[in-house]
Amino acid sequence: MPRLTRRRALQAAVGLAAGLAGCPDGGTDAGPEDAATPVESSSRSVPTAAADRVVDPEYVTLRADEADYSDPLAWFVPDPTDRPTADATVEPTARETDGLIADAATAETLVVADRAAETEVSASAETARRFVAETDFDSETLLVEGRSVRECYRLVLCHVIWNDGEVETGYGRFLRGADVACESGKRDTRATIARIPAALDPDEFEMGATGVANGRCFGVGRERERTRSTPRPRSATAADAPTATDGESR
Repeated sequence: MPRLTRRRALQAAVGLAAGLAGCPDGGTDAGPEDAATPVESSSRSVPTAAADRVVDPEYVTLRADEADYSDPLAWFVPDPTDRPTADATVEPTARETDGLIADAATAETLVVADRAAETEVSASAETARRFVAETDFDSETLLVEGRSVRECYRLVLCHVIWNDGEVETGYGRFLRGADVACESGKRDTRATIARIPAALDPDEFEMGATGVANGRCFGVGRERERTRSTPRPRSATAADAPTATDGESR
């Protein structure tokens, strides 16, 4: 079946596929008007920050064809003892694709793959590097989160919450434009680099749950708190974290 035909069929049927990861309610996927949401948060809504959360945070999205977990779009080295050797190599086991960067020295180890080209759903590698370089670590922390995403969809980072030693993210999942050639069964590799408007200590915070809402932004505030009446234990594994009902994964 032609790729565009498959794409339009997805758009016609999406209203029947509402779902929300980690929450009891959900929404339907948005129409074509939502497909124009920028991938750079500099042109998005102004961030709204509180003591332990930020809505519409500043961030950049990196994305490339084919989900290749052995070749991530962004990774860094948190432990100084594992920093690059004389020949500029870093052991793969020392590379982190999810985590917090709280100082300039760690930010200098962040590698952004050149295969992340600028598209309607991705910033260029150079734009991402500039975003990192402009971060003020006296008052800000970088969050790096690697995911895969179905080829016909885009993810918008709606909010970041940090409390109880965990940092949680909430995304909205939307269909891309009807003119985008894609196949429903394929996945792209994707990375988010976001600014948290607070100086967090990576020794005191770890990456927690990630939520994905279908067709709208993931709930935050009292709505979000009601969905987690029982805190997730710090020892919980990644398998315990909420995932999207369509099989989205990190």
